[in-house]
Amino acid sequence: MIVGYRSTIITLSHPKLGNGKTISSNAIFQRSCRVRCSHSTTSSMNGFEDARDRIRESFGKLELSPSSYDTAWVAMVPSRHSLNEPCFPQCLDWIIENQREDGSWGLNPTHPLLLKDSLSSTLACLLALTKWRVGDEQIKRGLGFIETYGWAVDNKDQISPLGFEVIFSSMIKSAEKLDLNLPLNLHLVNLVKCKRDSTIKRNVEYMGEGVGELCDWKEMIKLHQRQNGSLFDSPATTAAALIYHQHDQKCYQYLNSIFQQHKNWVPTMYPTKVHSLLCLVDTLQNLGVHRHFKSEIKKALDEIYRLWQQKNEQIFSNVTHCAMAFRLLRMSYYDVSSDELAEFVDEEHFFATNGKYTSHVEILELHKASQLAIDHEKDDILDKINNWTRAFMEQKLLNNGFIDRMSKKEVELALRKFYTTSHLAENRRYIKSYEENNFKILKAAYRSPDINNKDLLAFSIHDYELCQAQHREELQQLKRWFEDYRLDQLGLGERYIHASYLFGVTIIPEPELSDARLMNAKYAMLLTIVDDHFESFASKDECLNIIELVERWDDYASVGYKSEKVKIFFSTFYKSIEELATIAEIKQGRSVKNHLINLWLEMMKLMLMEQVEWCSGKTIPSIEEYLYVTSITFCAKLIPLTTQYFLGIKISKDLLESDEICGLWNCSGRVMRILNDLQDSKKEQKEGSITLVTLLMKSMSEEEAVMKTKEILEMNRRELLKMVLVQKKGSQLPQLCKDIFWRSSKWAHFTYSQTDGYRIPEEMKNHIDEVFYKPLNH
Repeated sequence: MIVGYRSTIITLSHPKLGNGKTISSNAIFQRSCRVRCSHSTTSSMNGFEDARDRIRESFGKLELSPSSYDTAWVAMVPSRHSLNEPCFPQCLDWIIENQREDGSWGLNPTHPLLLKDSLSSTLACLLALTKWRVGDEQIKRGLGFIETYGWAVDNKDQISPLGFEVIFSSMIKSAEKLDLNLPLNLHLVNLVKCKRDSTIKRNVEYMGEGVGELCDWKEMIKLHQRQNGSLFDSPATTAAALIYHQHDQKCYQYLNSIFQQHKNWVPTMYPTKVHSLLCLVDTLQNLGVHRHFKSEIKKALDEIYRLWQQKNEQIFSNVTHCAMAFRLLRMSYYDVSSDELAEFVDEEHFFATNGKYTSHVEILELHKASQLAIDHEKDDILDKINNWTRAFMEQKLLNNGFIDRMSKKEVELALRKFYTTSHLAENRRYIKSYEENNFKILKAAYRSPDINNKDLLAFSIHDYELCQAQHREELQQLKRWFEDYRLDQLGLGERYIHASYLFGVTIIPEPELSDARLMNAKYAMLLTIVDDHFESFASKDECLNIIELVERWDDYASVGYKSEKVKIFFSTFYKSIEELATIAEIKQGRSVKNHLINLWLEMMKLMLMEQVEWCSGKTIPSIEEYLYVTSITFCAKLIPLTTQYFLGIKISKDLLESDEICGLWNCSGRVMRILNDLQDSKKEQKEGSITLVTLLMKSMSEEEAVMKTKEILEMNRRELLKMVLVQKKGSQLPQLCKDIFWRSSKWAHFTYSQTDGYRIPEEMKNHIDEVFYKPLNH
């Protein structure tokens, strides 16, 4: 069994309340909030609320930072009335006003690894100023920057904008035509030109400004112009079409539309709404604060889904947008088909269509999307994408193809399947790596000031610390309960308190569901004791004695005890379940005690059957029987069904016995059982125990049995994800009730995610220390 996957009750024993007294539904949460508030000043709490309000407002005003590079290209567009006058003189004003102190242009503030971006942006601005014969002082200072930092042109440690080799070389040629003498090393100039000449024959439409007069702009416009009039939503490429082609009304209209939003500058892509909404929702989820913005996120995803259904080009003409939209929509229960990603299944076709200069972000997002297969047969599109994107990224890591540390970390995380990670650890990692001045890069570096800012960082840190404080408070409650019930006398060590609570907080992360979370943790400890008794500590007669005591619950005193060990166990077990049933009755408005007892009874009887019939060799189960029984004895039915009573949702007996919920616990149980079997196959094989692997080995080799077991695991994992994500017609089961089953399987994946199949105690200890106790120290 999974460490921490067996638990106890929902009653909270507290010295001031007296042993066995119950606390109201949200008492822990409310008291924890008061405790936390005592550690924070009123002003900091007000600041927390103010930051939340500002983040909510940002949904309506998302935009990107100014792009010096793109603004310069737009500035070079001649007037439709005279080739000797700029069409957009306001861009020249912006360029003159926004030169940096070192004489450069580019992202502000910049980054030490963005020298190539600064060189590209600076040269573009110098071309614009020189073309229209303005800004002599700015030109002089800009040339000084290029002279000082020109060495970075061929430096492999610097981050390159997309198409840098092609575009920068082309701008050098343009400078020569304008008699603009660039203080660049001649060897570097020749090297860059050679690289440009060797790549310009390839698919480089997106950086058409780097091809210049060699490009068939008429054909380019015919093939690639979007409904909004742009070429690739790129102001720079669209401007280049007007510079070299000169006549296209839709291109002019597109550029003019940008100035309706921005007075005298342009971003590196436009429109930006879809991109920004997707990135904001993704960022809020990664930071773990999305629960604070449910209505705003739903509104945003509803809009994305509407565009998805319309096959809007803002989504489908951009690989990153398409992949992100698919992932976020599918994981948020929207009906989206993987068929829309069919054009990305072939690696060779992908690069032929999208060009050599595909961003690593596109590959990364495709890989993330490819992990969401929910149908073993129909989602072969995602499987094919997964295969080549994984191989591509692994090769890049091997060859140090990701030069900036952030990209490398993102790729390493993406290569770990998303369902094997802990949200607590990942939220923490993301917060620690989050930078208010974080940037992304296309042909120019850019920021999203409404996504990367001080408000969101401070809000996320404060929220994480509030949750940590609540977790520590609940752990103290759990420890007092452990001591009051003297679980150590039943053979349970204190180390199970943290492991069990970690299970509870993984399954029930919502802060307001403290009762349900503690119930899961206590159940995890009780189940550990039950499992140990039925597996090794108790004799067959003692196990039968326990079962009879549970069967005759209301008249257990007339049964008697076979041993003092049984008496101590049942005394604790009885009080726990009675208290739990009382709280559940309050929450549900009806008695559910009989159902809780029957769930335990069913599991205990099957545990005994496993030991007496299967392990002794008297009976060899069929594969279906094995998976059904062991799903129940692995607690896949007991814990999730009991949890349903504590989620603040009234749930009927019929619903809990429905085919839908039966399918959910059966499927999640298979996933967890098989993960355990794969971990223990060698050990169990030596001991002569039954696992799915040993059953299959009766008709095939060990290697084939392991492969077949993994296939069955993957099939059930996908089926479970499908049952949770896809809205079944006529289903009355609330979404949160379904999510519990997926989270349970995710916990099992996380627990068994190590190469040896199990997370070693030391690593689990470090994980617990990190998520519950260590301050962020951002």
